[in-house]
Amino acid sequence: MSGLPILSVAALVDLEQRQGAGGHVKCWERLAEAALRQPESLELTVFMSGEAERTTELGANVRCVTLPPVFSTRRLQALTGPLPDHTDLSPWHPLLARRLSEGRFNMLHTTDAFFAFSRTAERVAARTGLPLVNSIHTATPELTRLFAEQSIHKICGHGWLGRLLTQDLDLPERFKRTKLARLARHQSRCAYALVSKADEVRLASEVLPPDRVRMLRRGLNHNVFAPEKRDRAWLSARFGIPETMSVALFVGRLDPSKNLAPLVEAIRQVNGRGVGLHLFCAGDGREKAAILGRLGSSVTCPGQLGEEDLSRVYACADLLVMPSEIEVVSNVVLEGLASGLPVVVSAAGGMSHYVQPGLTGEVVGDSSARKWAEVLEALAGNPGHLAEMRQAVTSSTSHALPSWDQVLVEDLLPVWRAAVEEAEAVAMGQKLEAACRS
Repeated sequence: MSGLPILSVAALVDLEQRQGAGGHVKCWERLAEAALRQPESLELTVFMSGEAERTTELGANVRCVTLPPVFSTRRLQALTGPLPDHTDLSPWHPLLARRLSEGRFNMLHTTDAFFAFSRTAERVAARTGLPLVNSIHTATPELTRLFAEQSIHKICGHGWLGRLLTQDLDLPERFKRTKLARLARHQSRCAYALVSKADEVRLASEVLPPDRVRMLRRGLNHNVFAPEKRDRAWLSARFGIPETMSVALFVGRLDPSKNLAPLVEAIRQVNGRGVGLHLFCAGDGREKAAILGRLGSSVTCPGQLGEEDLSRVYACADLLVMPSEIEVVSNVVLEGLASGLPVVVSAAGGMSHYVQPGLTGEVVGDSSARKWAEVLEALAGNPGHLAEMRQAVTSSTSHALPSWDQVLVEDLLPVWRAAVEEAEAVAMGQKLEAACRS
């Protein structure tokens, strides 16, 4: 990028920046760190939600701005129950609009298509001519379906009215389709759409030319997540897990969106058949008490862990389990692979292409506890095979995953540069046309 004009990009992440935030927020925190190493080509401002307006300078060319929401989803918790993350449902964010219209930016990057930041960016881009690029980080349509179903049952129960709304009228699926339509409209207004999976490529290509649809990978800090940190004596001393016990690691929110119920029941069944398997849940959420009650001494739930402890736990476990069926790209799966862990994922979760079944992990064909128990028992009951799989992961996968610097330089910067150059060419053509007419 040397010798080219500096890009000034506003990245819009309509979620709270907080400890324990999910993969969407963490992705942009890591990209911001990578941007610090591109001072000659990039100025990056990441907008996030927060209690008050605040600007944090991360470096000479990178900053994070938090803005208070106009209408936070916190206001709806009585209706929906606890939500894993909070966003802004307003169709317009005046403070953000002023920030984006200051003339500082030559590129707007939205990271969803549904909430206040992205909808405001659409209108600012249309008014100013700033190019708009979108990337997908959260399976919002599927999550909408799930939370709609939960909310209906919470209000109406599981009787005739609940069945009418969820089954006969199929309201959750209708809400999902509404979100998919909104995503298509947003992408159609963008210069480029960045996606992560084959089905996202197909959908985006229905509203944009195929060459306008690009892949966005997720990166890793290989200095943090590494097989060399494996130390079972440390895990035993720190958390009281016997060194002879196989450990299945889950990292993430302990809530219904992660489909934990069949995994927990599978662990109970496996241990009931005499195969020792300990579940380690690194994360918090409303299902924590139920998991502890169900598995007792066969589970450890320490809550959120700091990065150093978490990276050591990754390396010390024997396999990573990800039962979620609603994922775009799971940072957790990539961190597990980078740590040398075989991974067990749901076939419906969108992460199966990272797994070579029988070599670097397994793909569970359905979400039943029986099927999960079958897979986990075969792995935990054969420690020698697990060790071979760890070696295969370390040899074939962990070092092949890109760094966050690679993702920024190879996936994002070329798209941002192209969008800006195209917008400038259009603006120049319009000026020339106006001059000729005059």
